[in-house]
Amino acid sequence: MESFIRGSCETMCPKAEIDMRTRERMLHFYELKPGSRTEPVQRLVVKEFARSAAGVRRPKHWEIRTVGALRRTVEYLLTEVVPDERRPYNFRYEFIFDRLRAVRQEVVMQNLAAKDTLDILEPIVCFLAYSAYVLCESHINEFDPKICSTHLQECLKKVLRCYDDLDEESTPYNQNRRIRMEALYLAFNLGSSEALTRGISLPKNIRKRLSLQLSMNIEYLRYNFHRVLLLIQKLPPLEAALATLKVPTIRQQLLLRFSTAFQSKVLSVPLEWIAHVLLYQRREHSSLIEDCHHYNLQLVQVEESPTPDQSTVAQHTSAPVITPKDAWWDDDSDDEKDKDHNPSTAISSVLAGRSVKFEKTRFDSSKSVVQPRRMELVDRKLGAVTSISGMLLEGKC
Repeated sequence: MESFIRGSCETMCPKAEIDMRTRERMLHFYELKPGSRTEPVQRLVVKEFARSAAGVRRPKHWEIRTVGALRRTVEYLLTEVVPDERRPYNFRYEFIFDRLRAVRQEVVMQNLAAKDTLDILEPIVCFLAYSAYVLCESHINEFDPKICSTHLQECLKKVLRCYDDLDEESTPYNQNRRIRMEALYLAFNLGSSEALTRGISLPKNIRKRLSLQLSMNIEYLRYNFHRVLLLIQKLPPLEAALATLKVPTIRQQLLLRFSTAFQSKVLSVPLEWIAHVLLYQRREHSSLIEDCHHYNLQLVQVEESPTPDQSTVAQHTSAPVITPKDAWWDDDSDDEKDKDHNPSTAISSVLAGRSVKFEKTRFDSSKSVVQPRRMELVDRKLGAVTSISGMLLEGKC
């Protein structure tokens, strides 16, 4: 029977590692005294991740942190380093990601109880989810979304397994925390039949509080992509941020369907209407044109651009007039109902007078989905959060 080690180190980093890294000049910016390149602040040095390998000795108990030390490490990283703007966020992310990976490694090495594991992993899930959105536009040299997504998925599944274990043991737990993790799992795995199957098999009292997230996944699997975009706007900040990463795929699927539904040798579809349906907000209007070029869609200039209350699905047709009551932003949450502050209601000179002539044969479905972009509505939600650190640690929005 495998025996698990029990840590006894009460600091964020064992003294032996601090001495070694000081000697080898391997200390990070956030572990050094201000103005120094070699002198550490010992209480701020955080244990590095070290990959397990053949021939490496098993660590001693004094090299492994206790549950309390692991909790304090996570809290320090998310409350002190995340908001520290002396360096750009991708720099902070790289440091925190490595140190949290070491924390997760020690959770596994000690085979911690489900409740202790949840206390440590849940903030890590939130950090990875937040970072995946904030850094989604970064160059691959600064941020690797694939690595972040892989670790986020691993953490989420481990958290959900812990809650399943607690259910089997009939051990009480904070139901609000579980609902938050289940919701993040559904948002991150939007469109996954596996995630939806798990969601609808949850106990009724939990399933009822996930009705929005479950509906969003059902609509995605029904290919009702516009409805999915509407529902994303109603999600809490962190869930909306995660679901936004799927928006480029949703837009690609809608444009592909438009290429069949609206194909015509004579008629064209105004870009303003497409931006409206595909949720391209004002700062993304130029990106809509780039996306059309990316998928090989034909852009045409029309003599007359329809006004907002006279926009039609196709030029010179009797398609239904889009009135204010039809606008998707009417379904927004209370903090987004003020149209004077909604960039989507403004006429864009970039799009005015331009249309797309859809042809099924022109749409290049072999092109990869465009890189995710940050969205104004999600940035507004996150900007309204009182404390990002509080949101990551305790879900306080």
